[in-house]
Amino acid sequence: MTLKILMLLLALFAATAFADVEPSASSGAWEGLRASFYGTREIGEVDEKLMSLVAPASTPDPTATPVVIRFGPAAAGRVKQVRLIIDHNPSPVAANLQLEAGVPIDEIEMRVRIDRATTVRAIAELDDGSFEMRSAWVNASGGCSAPPSAAGGGTLGDIRFRPATDGKALQVSVRHPNNSGFQIDPISGDPIPPHYVLHLRLRSGDQTLLDADTGISLSENPTLRIGSARNLTAPLTLEATDSKNQHFEATWSGGTSQKSGGR
Repeated sequence: MTLKILMLLLALFAATAFADVEPSASSGAWEGLRASFYGTREIGEVDEKLMSLVAPASTPDPTATPVVIRFGPAAAGRVKQVRLIIDHNPSPVAANLQLEAGVPIDEIEMRVRIDRATTVRAIAELDDGSFEMRSAWVNASGGCSAPPSAAGGGTLGDIRFRPATDGKALQVSVRHPNNSGFQIDPISGDPIPPHYVLHLRLRSGDQTLLDADTGISLSENPTLRIGSARNLTAPLTLEATDSKNQHFEATWSGGTSQKSGGR
């Protein structure tokens, strides 16, 4: 076998072996999810002024990768639902968020686990029934199987509120291991059973601002940040339910930072 032929065979092998880790607008996982959730309905992918998604091209921490979804003035307040999908995660649907009609939320940020190089995509449904999708390629490895953080102590269900100084954004986090079921205890070597936050609800009085169905793809101590074109005024209440049917709830009454015990 000549050197030239050998090099051609090696190039062909490399192209085949790494075909699934190259950035792509589509994947087998996404095609199946698209058919299940959206059928053949048209999904817009062009106008960055209407909607955008930002994620690091190479995440420094695959267990807590920031993903930011932004809506322009033409979309804020018109978004009914946002589904965040991580194509190559064991559980691809990271979150399914229902937004209250008329609430002008223009930014949503979450921290997610990313198991390997993948497309991360957000698909929004607007109030006219149309769909918009934005995506980003993220290089990562081991985010769903990494052991729990050494700083994972604290009281299960503690809820912390961090409002922005201008009153137009609020970050909420829940003290919770959000175990994926793919992790190994580094001390005992035993598998860690799954135990994760299933649902989050943020409300103002009796009005629900946001409902989120979540799962193992959210990071340890799940964190959600929302931004709005108008002030997010206190009191605001976060309710959380996990996979063991434990319920946690806390209310932010104002101030620059507040930690509230869950129940």
